[in-house]
Amino acid sequence: MEISDIILITTAFLALLIMFSFYALNKKLIKIMNKPVLKPQPPVTEALKQLVPMKVNAYERIILYVERIELEGLVMRTILPEMTAQQLQIILSQTIRQEFEHNLTQQLYVSELAWEQVRIARETILSLIGQAYSNVNISDNGTVLAKLLFAYTQDPELYQFENYTTIIKREMKKELQ
Repeated sequence: MEISDIILITTAFLALLIMFSFYALNKKLIKIMNKPVLKPQPPVTEALKQLVPMKVNAYERIILYVERIELEGLVMRTILPEMTAQQLQIILSQTIRQEFEHNLTQQLYVSELAWEQVRIARETILSLIGQAYSNVNISDNGTVLAKLLFAYTQDPELYQFENYTTIIKREMKKELQ
């Protein structure tokens, strides 16, 4: 075999190799081009804009809940002249639990610290009601229990109610900045 034959065979081989590579690459490009295009997703900022009103509403609702379980206001809204201490204790506890259950889903939209304040406020108020009730007779009038609860609200070591709403409001401002 002469050199010219080797060059001819090598050139033919290289030409076939180039054509095959071009064909394979072209086929791959066509496949890529025919793939369905994904719909553009809304930017994160748009999703956040939709979430902000829900977060604000959730913070409003938990602040309202904490304000509604504040002892003085709760007792004044609940007590009736003919109630016994036992009846008042049951109604107060039920009201706090029912309102908590009604607002349970708000924890999805508020910070962990804010929700923790709601839980602490609820547990503290229920504990104070139980503590006060244990210091009265079952047959006592509800006003006896109410007066004891009002006395608890005057003790800053027992009743630090303003702290709960302050922390929740601070958390709301921090999250919405």
